[in-house]
Amino acid sequence: MSEHIHVAYGTEIILMSVIRKVTAEGCLAYGNRNLLYIEGLTTVGSACCGMIECRVIHVPGFVVSWHYKIDNASGNPLSKVEPISDPSTLEDVKKLLFKTFPSSLFLFS
Repeated sequence: MSEHIHVAYGTEIILMSVIRKVTAEGCLAYGNRNLLYIEGLTTVGSACCGMIECRVIHVPGFVVSWHYKIDNASGNPLSKVEPISDPSTLEDVKKLLFKTFPSSLFLFS
């Protein structure tokens, strides 16, 4: 089980050398569970080929408890999520994501 801190749309999240701007958040039905996803944009490219914006879908996991408390440091809501650990489930979820968000980069926690 892990916690996910929800952030406002437009918030920039810095992950190592990548900056991702949050554009949406939602849940997708998967069986009798809800899969939390965060949609964002990041810029990728190189000196020789130029830059382009890329849609990134971050998947923390299945929602266990939605907005169950407030984060003391940020004041944002926290949800408990269960990361996807089963390889078969992960493959099914990838298929669902590819159908729902074509031409996107997927990140799993």
